[in-house]
Amino acid sequence: MAESPRPIATVRVTGSVGRFEEFRERIRWLLVRDPDTDPYTEHHGAGSLEYRFEVVKGIPFPSFIIASGEFPELRVEAEWDRDGAKGGVAIEDGRPVEKWTGERGSA
Repeated sequence: MAESPRPIATVRVTGSVGRFEEFRERIRWLLVRDPDTDPYTEHHGAGSLEYRFEVVKGIPFPSFIIASGEFPELRVEAEWDRDGAKGGVAIEDGRPVEKWTGERGSA
């Protein structure tokens, strides 16, 4: 019997590109100190930072909430897929500002 794939989550950070490096260093500092942080990889492009998590314990929302509060000019969006159940949340200035279930825009 094949094991079902682990849920995945993608966290994207957009906004003031000039602050990305500072945000990146801060989130790394927070994630390394969070014992519940699952394995993740970083994928950064010209206009965004992206973190991909294999969700075992959960998405490290507290770390991203803290970092978002310290960088209010950036927007953090987390999207997840757990056995086909999709959803997401957008965080600005340390607060959730938008939530959705299913594909983006279908909630």
